[in-house]
Amino acid sequence: MPITLITGPANAGKAELILDAVRRHLAHGEEPLLIVPTGADAEHYLRELAGDGVAIGVRVERFAGLLGEAVSRAGIAEPVLGGLARERLLEVLAKRETRGFVRALGELFAELQVRRVAPARLERALESWRAADANGAPSAALGRLFAAYRAELARIGRLDAEQRAVRALDALRERPSLWRATPVLVYGFDDLTRLQLDAIETLGSVVDADVAVSLSYEPGRTAFAGRAATFHALAPLAVEHRPLLARSEHYSPQARGALSHLERSLFEPGAARVAHGTAVRLLEGGGERAELELVAREIRALLDEGVPAEQIAVLARAASTSEELLGEVFAAAAIPLALRRRRQLADTAIGRALIGLLRCVPPPSPPSSEDGQTAAGPSDAASAAGLPGERPNRGSLGDLLAWLRAPGVLEQPSLADRLELEARRAGALDAASARALWEARHWRLEAIDRLAQAQQRGGAALPDRAARELSWLFSAPRRSRAAVLAADELDEAAALAAGRRALGELRELARLAPELAPDGADALARLLGEVAFFGGESPIEGAVAVLDPLALRARRVRALFVCGMQEGAFPAPARPQALLGEEERRSLAEHSGLRLGENEDALAAERYLLYAAVSRPQERLTLSWHSSDDDGRPTSRSLFVDDVCDLFDARLLDERARRPLGAVDEAIEQVGRGAPRPDVSPADSRADEPLRDEKLLAELRARPWSASSIEKWIACPVGWFVERVLRPGALDPDAEPLVRGALAHAALKDAFEALRAETGSARITVARLPRARQLLADALAENEAAHPLSVAPERRAAARRRLQADLDRFLEHAAANESPLEPAELELGFGFAAGDERGEEGDAGELPAFELGGGARLRGRIDRVDRGPAGEAIVYDYKGRAAPGAARWLKDGKLQVALYMLAVEQLLDVRAIGGFYQPLAGSDPRARGVLDGDSGVELPIVSTDLREHDDLRELLAQARLDALEVAEQAAAGRLQARPQTCAFRGGCMYPTICRCER
Repeated sequence: MPITLITGPANAGKAELILDAVRRHLAHGEEPLLIVPTGADAEHYLRELAGDGVAIGVRVERFAGLLGEAVSRAGIAEPVLGGLARERLLEVLAKRETRGFVRALGELFAELQVRRVAPARLERALESWRAADANGAPSAALGRLFAAYRAELARIGRLDAEQRAVRALDALRERPSLWRATPVLVYGFDDLTRLQLDAIETLGSVVDADVAVSLSYEPGRTAFAGRAATFHALAPLAVEHRPLLARSEHYSPQARGALSHLERSLFEPGAARVAHGTAVRLLEGGGERAELELVAREIRALLDEGVPAEQIAVLARAASTSEELLGEVFAAAAIPLALRRRRQLADTAIGRALIGLLRCVPPPSPPSSEDGQTAAGPSDAASAAGLPGERPNRGSLGDLLAWLRAPGVLEQPSLADRLELEARRAGALDAASARALWEARHWRLEAIDRLAQAQQRGGAALPDRAARELSWLFSAPRRSRAAVLAADELDEAAALAAGRRALGELRELARLAPELAPDGADALARLLGEVAFFGGESPIEGAVAVLDPLALRARRVRALFVCGMQEGAFPAPARPQALLGEEERRSLAEHSGLRLGENEDALAAERYLLYAAVSRPQERLTLSWHSSDDDGRPTSRSLFVDDVCDLFDARLLDERARRPLGAVDEAIEQVGRGAPRPDVSPADSRADEPLRDEKLLAELRARPWSASSIEKWIACPVGWFVERVLRPGALDPDAEPLVRGALAHAALKDAFEALRAETGSARITVARLPRARQLLADALAENEAAHPLSVAPERRAAARRRLQADLDRFLEHAAANESPLEPAELELGFGFAAGDERGEEGDAGELPAFELGGGARLRGRIDRVDRGPAGEAIVYDYKGRAAPGAARWLKDGKLQVALYMLAVEQLLDVRAIGGFYQPLAGSDPRARGVLDGDSGVELPIVSTDLREHDDLRELLAQARLDALEVAEQAAAGRLQARPQTCAFRGGCMYPTICRCER
């Protein structure tokens, strides 16, 4: 029977002719095959045929189903090699594990198989090219690699997908009777691959089956220029060509004028402008979220008007629209969504858990040769060749936690959180160290041992054990339930199927050729990380479908929203060939006569995709874009938007709905419709309302203050509330400067006390300096165990040397500038009760809290108090490098030394004549602060730190008033965000809590 070619523009009635042909074949007792682009299309047309009572006897398949039928009827018995197993085979042959290279190599070999290019033919072509152009031609090793690939397939008794399809088509060409004249009808395609064209030619021209092909094409139209090659490839094969004319009755009456004009005139030069009415609409968001919020609002309005959700579709490309953000925004608008998307196994709970578990397995022990030397493996050979081999295992804390946090692994998931806290604080960031921490407190993690044993056995043992672990991970949270999977569990089920299929491929590959098995658990984890599957839901009744532009070619909808119309995303840039680019393929054809691939005009193909999309809606078409990303960087809208605007009057663009970046209320949403834009930011519009919870307020009024808490409140009350009241547990180890400071304080205290015990005085003099330095070195060694300078052992020695050098320099400065006062109090604590933070054994009851006034109390720990014979005292607070002078204390909110001076006067019954911040590092070792100029005590200080007695007392009084004001504000619950001073260098420390702009 002849090939019938049916062409015409969108909405020309091609589907009616194809379905009529299906019914005609059924009426004659035949069982036709209807081939459509997607699985959703197959379901749609099967339901439509069932509605006519003619579904029995017809099979609706994708093109893969047609090729599978050809394989079955041709009697091709060799099993097919799965995609992951093929990648592993190519990886081993090429001695590469780079995903891009291996995938590009697979694509090239697939093309060669479809074109029936034998390895010897490729090698001769490359040699001819190299003989003509030694510098420009690649090595003939590519041909040898192709030959090795084909030979390896033959050795293990497998075919790849393209090889099997080609063999089936060749068998049908030799014995046409194998097909049994089953009619084939191809609908919904606008472009066909070389293999698909080969199948149509084989069945229609050679086998003589009745084949009808529907193709969207109209000669002379710019929109169809990207599809002309497919038409001209089919036209010579067709015995009958039935071109159809455009029809407009598919559009609703109120939208027919605008949408029909768009379909007939898109990309045509000199097209007239018409009124767009309500059929075409534009939306512009300030950011991607703002754009999707506009789209969601429009769809919500359509649903409220009674438009069925399944009659609305959203076209979105991953390059311009985040599917996660889209799902979040639509869920907030209560829009039912059917989003079918390609997902990675590692993005699911069970996939992430299995990959993490595999990464925790120690690397296998290398086998030893008979002479006791370690035998070289594939990675050694790759290394010798200068190519990357298998990467060593680098299991991390995150890998172990990914497994432990999988649903059902732990009955108490909080145990994993506790492990993360302990491991991060201890610096146990690799899987082995984290496992040791876990097993020291809990039970042995035997799953890791089982995988390690399977890894050591080699061959198919490891994929088989991994498949069991994957099944257990899926079953763990569902044990003893026998429950039907909920909608949000379907992706996990799809991940289970994809993972088991991939592991089955690798297990079978290892059985056939053990040397091709993954080289250990880490290599298996990497391969599983490349496994992808389709998750989410296909278009269903009662849900808005989110589709790729290619997925809507065979169906119509009432309303269509094309999102992410951004330059660089629609039209998408051309995808170059990874191996043998366009110029190389041209040179190969010139010098050897071997043609690979066809030149494709990427822009023409993108024009057709837009045409196909905008011709699908029957009532309303909406195009949307965003003018900046969500960080405020400007982005450009697609020039395709301008092509659409050129077909309608200027009001289409002028009346576009707009929503600014960060808009949060309805008033801002109306920007672009005549409403003025409020000149406020989200941070400004939030009122700083006081806290109202009486229990919390009572706690704030009763809590004692520390000087550092007061300083933090002055910097930012909200930051103080997060750090001092909410007190989220720190996941990371203490910062090295903090640990360094703690060790320095402890060592100086011990060194001063030891010096006083030996000499009767803790003062540092030139005579006592050598002994003081030795005592300090001993104190550092004794205290370092309690204050490790770094969780990274390799950093500790250098950090210890730096700290000792800095403290030695401090002692030398103290000896050269001998003070007349005696260091009397070291690490003096006051206001602590037993068990208080920073309290030490023996602190309870020694010194009471300092009464600030109004019921406010201050507690703290003073690094050093030096006393004189007349009852005078000077307070010292050790700092790293920053030592602010008294002129900046009140301005910068640095009240610690001032408050400590007041505290020692009340608690020790002394006269505070000075207070200093003493730097322990940096180039300037001088203490900075304030000294009473009328005290009679002389110290080598910065001249501006010398104050008259009245000025000093006024400074201390003001510091006390500032501290009292902080206590009053806290007691009233008046939290205020101060992002200008929250962080050390400005900016909000907790933007997700404060919701304040940086």
